[in-house]
Amino acid sequence: MKPLSKESLYAITDLTADKIIRMSDDDLLAYQETLTNAVNLFPVQRSRLEDAFAKMDYAPVMQWIKSMRNTLNQIHADNLAKNCDKQLTLYQDIDNIKHDRLKTFIDYTMETLAMLYKDIQKVLDEQMALEVQASPQISFAKRAREQLATITEINETTLERMKDDQLKSYVKALSNFPEESISQVEGLKGAFKIKNYASVMRWLGVLEGALSQIHADGLAEECRRQINLNNDYSVIRHEKLELFINYILKSISILNDDIGSLKI
Repeated sequence: MKPLSKESLYAITDLTADKIIRMSDDDLLAYQETLTNAVNLFPVQRSRLEDAFAKMDYAPVMQWIKSMRNTLNQIHADNLAKNCDKQLTLYQDIDNIKHDRLKTFIDYTMETLAMLYKDIQKVLDEQMALEVQASPQISFAKRAREQLATITEINETTLERMKDDQLKSYVKALSNFPEESISQVEGLKGAFKIKNYASVMRWLGVLEGALSQIHADGLAEECRRQINLNNDYSVIRHEKLELFINYILKSISILNDDIGSLKI
């Protein structure tokens, strides 16, 4: 496996070129994995931070800013990491946070990071294309497993046990999931909006089955757990169930985005 091109990384102005230029080939290979992990983690970090901020729940907001700061340090986006550090220092006392001022920082940082990770993804995609072109012997199964391993919701152990022909069928089923989940997601939203909890649980059951079929086992298990917890509709706490519904819908949205970005 060839390392990333240093020249392609220099073009990403948010990365510290001085650190990249000193990397050996082995360092670059490790750095490529770090960049890949950072790209995959960002949608989760952004979603959780923005959710917490919308609720003015500042303690987790600071924790997610810290998580982003740590990731930025790992990929050597040093100036952006320092900006996060300033906010963490400024708002050590969460009881005195200025909401509008913090919002300005979050809005700016999220858009900046979105552009950064888009640029990184472009470099990673170009590198993968070069590798496939240079190594036509790389099998479909190998490419599929490498890309599918980046989707954290999918059970990697199950994929490892699949034979090549099974993997082809699985990739086809996976690619159909985003479109097929639209009606399921809308059904769940509609049922919850009118507080038809019996219908909500039925739609969660449908989503559980669909998620299990694509081996998104963790999300499927969480749906199953909510169905079991809320089997008595008369005592359901609407606000608590709403937290889960919002979480599962956003998780499915992130999963669908990751599936849509696959190039197998």
